[in-house]
Amino acid sequence: MQNVDPSKPFIALQPSPKLGEWLWRPMRAKLWWMAMPFYWGGMLASLRIEALSTFYHSAVAGIANVFFFPPLVALILSYGFFKARLAKAEFGLDGDAEEILGMRGKRYGPSGTLREFDPHDPVSGSNWIGSPLNPSHPFYVIRHRHSS
Repeated sequence: MQNVDPSKPFIALQPSPKLGEWLWRPMRAKLWWMAMPFYWGGMLASLRIEALSTFYHSAVAGIANVFFFPPLVALILSYGFFKARLAKAEFGLDGDAEEILGMRGKRYGPSGTLREFDPHDPVSGSNWIGSPLNPSHPFYVIRHRHSS
């Protein structure tokens, strides 16, 4: 029996998922990969067979093109892999909650957006409502030079 450290979460003890297990092992994946050559082979045969040609020129075949496009099939089947991988990853910041809240206060302005784009924060420069360079400021005047 393994010595398990109770301070470590259970997720960290599980082995990392393998991409091949998501792309090839489930029955839906096997069926999808087996159906693809039949679909694309039928498209190739539609060059000679008129009945297939009418199907492959229809809107249904256009939608099926998307679902039998190999890179898209690989992306859809690997969704579970990426979901499991991201669930296992740790994205938290090191430190206690006060430090995290302190960082949030330094990075975001009063309205919750980044300080550089927050109209209520003077750090945002001309985006700040109180800046005379902001068009919504009462003292903002567009001065045109009249050429004579």
